[in-house]
Amino acid sequence: MTLAGGLVVQLRQSLHSLGIDTLDSQGIFVNLIKNQTGIIYGSAIALQLAPRLNQSPLDLAEAIHFRLNTLFGKFPPLVTVHVLPSGMLQFVFTDIGIATWLEQIIRHPWAQSPIRDLKILPDLFLIQYSHARCCSLLRLGDREQLITLVESDLISTLPLKISPNCPPIPWLTKPQKLQFTQSYEYQLINQFVNIVDLLECSSNSQNWLKLAIQFSQDFQQFYRYCQIWGEVKQNHPELAQARLGLVLITQLLLQILLEEKLGIMAPLSL
Repeated sequence: MTLAGGLVVQLRQSLHSLGIDTLDSQGIFVNLIKNQTGIIYGSAIALQLAPRLNQSPLDLAEAIHFRLNTLFGKFPPLVTVHVLPSGMLQFVFTDIGIATWLEQIIRHPWAQSPIRDLKILPDLFLIQYSHARCCSLLRLGDREQLITLVESDLISTLPLKISPNCPPIPWLTKPQKLQFTQSYEYQLINQFVNIVDLLECSSNSQNWLKLAIQFSQDFQQFYRYCQIWGEVKQNHPELAQARLGLVLITQLLLQILLEEKLGIMAPLSL
């Protein structure tokens, strides 16, 4: 489910098809590049391998690029691969690719975590408040019939889950472009990608508190500047639904950060 993990698998397969088996998956890295209009990863694998293979980084990157295009396919393209003059590979997720991944996160069977501390702590109040705000918005979205949550989740169950009978979130417009136009929306999406990647790595050295605080701040910025109700709900209901989809993913990830990484309650309300 991690975008980075999927790219590493594809890179490993492309290297194998080129007869290059000098690296296992642990030696292949992709890095998320901060971007306000999409999801972009970079890889220096060609620069890393070129000296031992007696090739130029650019030639090797071009060969990997050709193999990757074969693996990724074209119908529809979820990610496009670019070769930079330095030999760096760049992976740019298309709007369809981002929408596909967001829907996978929404539908993933997230398990409940044991809560070790039922307190509201001053140092973590911003994070807990953001989680409670997400729950409030989602319950309101259910009442306003913009989304449909599993009925039992509306009272006391976490994480809040979208009903299996609820149609997919309309992430895309008719021209197959993402609904989103604000940098705050893409900032939140990039946080989703980063957090899911880090959760998969299970790094003990990660500063989860710092990450959770920044995530909460990004959500508050999104909530402040990206309207869901009023004129947006009235005239652009699909945009309102898509923004509620972002709120749902925020709630899921904040709950994991609070309960699993920080050992504190993720409140439904404050």
